[in-house]
Amino acid sequence: MSKTDWPKEPITDETMQTLDRILREWCAEAGVSPNSAEAQSKAKTLVDWFEFGVRSEDELARVIRDDIKLADAYETSTGPTGRTT
Repeated sequence: MSKTDWPKEPITDETMQTLDRILREWCAEAGVSPNSAEAQSKAKTLVDWFEFGVRSEDELARVIRDDIKLADAYETSTGPTGRTT
């Protein structure tokens, strides 16, 4: 199976501030410390979705609120083998 690479848009200071704000809002709503392992996992999810092309703040907030991970979404659409079902 071949790996698909796409060019990544650089994460600017403004983008980092936006992602940080989304994460801190989620932490406050969920009662989770921003320094916790759970918050770190959510931060990775935010960056993954941003790099995948999601730019809407509302959509980014939704994917961490609903715990939608990019790998899970990919597997759901393609099946566990990576082939489109």
